[in-house]
Amino acid sequence: MTFIGRLILIVSAALLATLLLVAAGAFVASERVTANIERARVSHMLGSLRAATEANLSIGLALDQISSLQARIERENAADAAIIAIDIFNAQERSVSRKSIYSTDRGSIGENVPWAWTERLANNTIWSVPGHGETVYITRFDNDLGLAGGIAITVSDSARDVRNERLLQDLAWHTGLIALGTIAVGIVLSLIFSHMITRPFRIATALLKGSEIPVSGEGMEHLAQQTRRNWDRMDVRLDTGLKQLEALDDAQ
Repeated sequence: MTFIGRLILIVSAALLATLLLVAAGAFVASERVTANIERARVSHMLGSLRAATEANLSIGLALDQISSLQARIERENAADAAIIAIDIFNAQERSVSRKSIYSTDRGSIGENVPWAWTERLANNTIWSVPGHGETVYITRFDNDLGLAGGIAITVSDSARDVRNERLLQDLAWHTGLIALGTIAVGIVLSLIFSHMITRPFRIATALLKGSEIPVSGEGMEHLAQQTRRNWDRMDVRLDTGLKQLEALDDAQ
């Protein structure tokens, strides 16, 4: 492979590698943004349900007496296609079994909730529990005595997966188009660079062949010009010597 060919290959490979790294970084960042948006959306819903639940508990109602919560979670579930289920469950510290009191899945009302939903209720935060194709976001709610229960929103991962897949396809398409442009730019840059870097050698070669090219400085071109002049002077001396030898032969 010629020098120019190797240069084009190296430059194009470096530009493509940079492009792929940027594309991979953009995809990872987009995935993170999508996850943060989903978490923010669910966190807002959890905060709203928590506020409504605590408001009813603060006026002296027991959790199983707040019938409006069932209608509220069913409306929230119907308004968001990504939500699979919403559960509100008790979590009294003295309660061994923590049961679902309200749920959009009517069959689970009165059933024990998974232990993973309750193990972090002591922390006043929102956390998530991954599942098979779904993620459960959970937070606690309090009454006058402290911890009273928890709210769990189960969100399907399929919508996020579809968005990420569509993003990956769009990113791959645009990356391919940019890659073609990148290769073209790499070729042009390589040709320009090779032209610049080989220019002194081409001028030196032309000077050594006898071309009259004005040069300046003390670089390779100047040395080539001096070498050519020395060759010319040497040729002149050789011609003069040969003529003198011929004249001596004629005189004898």
